[in-house]
Amino acid sequence: MTLPICAIQSEFLTTLAKEHVVVSAATGSGKSTCLPLWAREQGRVLVIEPRRIACTSLAEYLAQQANTALGEQIGYAIRFEHHFTEHTQVVFATPGVALRWYFENQLSDYDVVMLDEFHERRWDMDLLLALLKTHNQHRLIVTSATLNTKPLINYLQAATLHSDGKMFPVEERFIANDTRAMPSKYDLSERVREACEQALDNTEGDILVFLPGKGEIQAAAGQLSHLNALVVRLYGGCNPEQQRLALNVQNQQRVILATNVAETSLTIPNVSCVIDSGLERRTHLRGGKTVLNLEAIAKDSAKQRLGRAGRTQAGLCIRLYGEYAPLIDTTPPEIHRESLTELVLAAGCSSGGVDSLEFIEPLPQASKSAAIEQLTKIKAIDAGQRATELGKQLYPLPVDAQLAYLVSTMPSKSLQQAMVDAISVLSVPARVYQLPSSSEQIDALNKQLPNHCDLEFVIALVRDQLEGVSVENDALKEAKQFSDQLRIAFDLPERKHAASYDRNRLVEAIAKAKPDWLFVKRNNRRGAFGNGKSEVIPAKETRINDKCQAMLVLDTYALAGKGTKQAMTLATMNVPVSLNLVTALGLGEQHFIDATVINERIMAKFSTSYAGLELNEQLIEPVGQLLIDACISLILKGELLAPAGEQIEQSLAEHQLYYQAHGTPFEALTTAQYLQDKLQQLGVEEQDDIALIEPQDLFYQALEPWELAPFIEKHPLHVKLNDLLMQVEYSFTGKRIQLTYVSGNRKDAPKKWELPAWPGFKVKYKKASKVVDVK
Repeated sequence: MTLPICAIQSEFLTTLAKEHVVVSAATGSGKSTCLPLWAREQGRVLVIEPRRIACTSLAEYLAQQANTALGEQIGYAIRFEHHFTEHTQVVFATPGVALRWYFENQLSDYDVVMLDEFHERRWDMDLLLALLKTHNQHRLIVTSATLNTKPLINYLQAATLHSDGKMFPVEERFIANDTRAMPSKYDLSERVREACEQALDNTEGDILVFLPGKGEIQAAAGQLSHLNALVVRLYGGCNPEQQRLALNVQNQQRVILATNVAETSLTIPNVSCVIDSGLERRTHLRGGKTVLNLEAIAKDSAKQRLGRAGRTQAGLCIRLYGEYAPLIDTTPPEIHRESLTELVLAAGCSSGGVDSLEFIEPLPQASKSAAIEQLTKIKAIDAGQRATELGKQLYPLPVDAQLAYLVSTMPSKSLQQAMVDAISVLSVPARVYQLPSSSEQIDALNKQLPNHCDLEFVIALVRDQLEGVSVENDALKEAKQFSDQLRIAFDLPERKHAASYDRNRLVEAIAKAKPDWLFVKRNNRRGAFGNGKSEVIPAKETRINDKCQAMLVLDTYALAGKGTKQAMTLATMNVPVSLNLVTALGLGEQHFIDATVINERIMAKFSTSYAGLELNEQLIEPVGQLLIDACISLILKGELLAPAGEQIEQSLAEHQLYYQAHGTPFEALTTAQYLQDKLQQLGVEEQDDIALIEPQDLFYQALEPWELAPFIEKHPLHVKLNDLLMQVEYSFTGKRIQLTYVSGNRKDAPKKWELPAWPGFKVKYKKASKVVDVK
């Protein structure tokens, strides 16, 4: 069978010999299988595929077509696995592998580099393209399933080729109560079953169902067991047998339940019907962290999914949402919805720093700055954005740099081993285990691990020290591979010789390295925990119990709501800790409460709070700023250096009244503010410094007495008439005075003749809410 891409073979070869090439072609046109083989005329070819399953299946298919052993002419390299030699002509690799090779030798083993499915706009593909453009030592082929290649062409100054492909008509049907209904997760497996039953009545080919993840695939498979069809599950990390059943035509009609791996990267034969849930799991930024969320797909993805049904015959596409659902136009590139920490570190290892590279579009400034700040903080990059020796050690490791950094901070080899085993589970994208649900299983687990600690649990799991726990074998195998590789990188004993560790020391070491991972329980109905910046809720998949008042949170995921306020972050790997640890690490904020004098020594009472929670109160002998706060409190109460407090308060009020009367600008100081400055000027740092101060040293006197005293005599701040004390408030511009009752038994208002002479002023008297003119 002649593939559509073959129409441009001659032009492709001629163009590639002279310049970079951007090829736009529909999925299934043959670009991923033909272009690498044609490009061999220019030398050894590296093909970068966004997904592992595409790497392995494409290499296996081409090797089979060439009737050669895998790894001989055609090979692949993915994490933990590779089949190629130095003589292999075409090697398929994932972006992560290719970036590490670039770090080692700038891909000097290859002459041509092809970046396939670039329209998916992963951050690692963006970075690889920027590095290769800057290095300028390879002939580049960039492919895209969309026609919007103009930015790419301008960026690389490349030639462009297009293959139309062949597309049969596809009928669209929408199953929704409302024409504007958005994709929804509710009753999804039941709606998939109904759509599959409808599809089986309308098509003789295979049915491809797009679902957001493995969990939804498993749930849907359970609903389809009654169908007269072969139900196949296809997702990243699925077992090889399911992958083989999906990628090869079978004798029985198939229902293939797949994630986005089937959207562009893989060709699945004989599909005549697509059922589109309209959902995907997509990353986005929350509080500076990358979280995975369930989202509606964009219109470009919807178009790609429909195209799967019209490759070889007229097809049918059943959408499980409304025809006019307001989907976004395009899926945002990863650089706009993920943390850029890994990108910035990779750039620091492989170039002169992230700012030395020209990207196809500018990196978001806020995300880039946050990444630079984080990596600088852990000393993984220097001031010039280049990787330090620590950064170069962290970067090649198959885990997030922040997690790898944790291993390097552990104070002993035994704690490093424990940390390695824990982050190995954190680094697996799939669910590794499922906690027991029956009371008998829970009791048995609690006897083995009584601390209700997820960290202890995963370490024991990787070390094969637990029994009766439900695990995903492939995911656990990957976690153990991570552990084995990290143990080699950090020169640690093999996993089978793992050392025992002190749990409390491990928890304290993690908290010291990552204090923002400490959360305390908040007093709200949701049982949420906070750290002063963000809030999390313990997920169902955690061993933390209701009695926990504080915890270290090592992993989270987002649960979407209808808006930002309803979105929740669920904490999945948690470590219960004592509130005392927060205080011991000095993480809380100290708040001065009061002061007293005990045995002629000043004592200060203060509280420590963290994330709004009061942790404790303490009475200590203060020094420094805390001593000044205590002195101010005691002076204002008249218990220290009396009568300084009373004099300052009175004098400040008199001065401010004088300035107000004369229209002179003045700074309205409080007594506490004045004392703060005065005590600092006097050098108060320790208790013995107080003995050197006399009350009059603190008195406030900005104006000469001969100038201020006559004015205050005419304009007193308080007036006392026998048993009546009143406060006086002046409005010099309005020529008004208000006397406000303070104390006394007198019932009637004062008479004007009883008061000081205030010529030209209108006087009022206020008692409670009643105001009368003084006559």
